[in-house]
Amino acid sequence: MFYRTTALATVAALTASMAHADAHAGLSGYALANGGSTLVVMADLSNPSAVSTYDLEMPIAGLATRPVTGELYGISDGMVVTINPMSGEITDTGATFADDAMLGADAMVAFDFNNAIDAVRAVSSEGTNLVYFPEGFGDNDERANSVLRFTDAFYVDGDANVGTTPMIFANAYTNAIVGSTAESTFQYALDAETDSLVALANNAGELTTIAAVTVEGEPIDLSGMGGFDIFSPEEGTDQAYAILQAEGVDDAGLFSIDLETGAATPITGLGMGGFTGFAVGAAM
Repeated sequence: MFYRTTALATVAALTASMAHADAHAGLSGYALANGGSTLVVMADLSNPSAVSTYDLEMPIAGLATRPVTGELYGISDGMVVTINPMSGEITDTGATFADDAMLGADAMVAFDFNNAIDAVRAVSSEGTNLVYFPEGFGDNDERANSVLRFTDAFYVDGDANVGTTPMIFANAYTNAIVGSTAESTFQYALDAETDSLVALANNAGELTTIAAVTVEGEPIDLSGMGGFDIFSPEEGTDQAYAILQAEGVDDAGLFSIDLETGAATPITGLGMGGFTGFAVGAAM
C-alpha cells in the first residue's frame, strides 16, 4: 500500500494557510537541488517558500549543519567541504579518505552530525557507512580530518525487514543543540526501500524499523529523493523535519516528522522535486 499520487499532489493546497508556521520560526533550511549543483536556502522555515538559490562550483552529495559551530558541511565522493550559506562558496577541508571510503557516483547520501562526538556520518543508498572526523577532532586523535568506513547498513535479525537490502537516503541525530556537544544522541534514518523511519546503530550499521512513514494516516511510497534533519532547542527536545517526494510525483513537500510514529505532517509544498539533501539550523 502506498500514499497515492493525487493526495501528495495536494500538499501545497492543504498547507496554504501555514497554520503551523510559528512552530518553525527561528530556523533556516538548506537543501540540494539539480543533482547537488544548486544550494537552496530557506532563510526562515516559517516562510519556506521564500528561498534563495546559489550555483555550486561542484556537485555535493550530502548536506549537514554542524551544531557546535553552526557551519554548513557537504560531502562528495572524495571530498568534504564547508559551504557558505550566504553565497554558496565552497571550501575544501582537505580531508583524507580511506581506500574503501567511497560513496558511489550515483548513490543518494544521508549525512548528519553526531553531536555527542562532533563527527558526521554519511550513509549511502547502497549501504556504505562512513564517518568524517573534523579537523581538531578529539585530543590529538589520529582520525582528525579523515573519512573512514564502518559496517554497511543492514536490518538486524528479528526485525520485520530483515533480509531486505536498505536504501537509506537521509539520516538525523537527536540533541542537535547549538553551540556545544550533547551528552547523548540517537540516530534516525529514512529508508526508501521499506518506506520506513528506522534507527541506525552508528558504526555497527544495524537498522531497526520504527514505523512506516505516513501522511494523513496513509503510507507513502518514498522515492529516495529529499532529506531529513533534527534541530534541538535544548537537550531532550527534538524538532524533526524532512523533504519528502513520493514515487510518481514531480514535486516534493516539507514535513515535520513524529519520531515515535513516523507520521509526516505537511508544512508546505515546495513547487519542485529532485532534492538530494536537507539540513536545518538556527536562523541566519
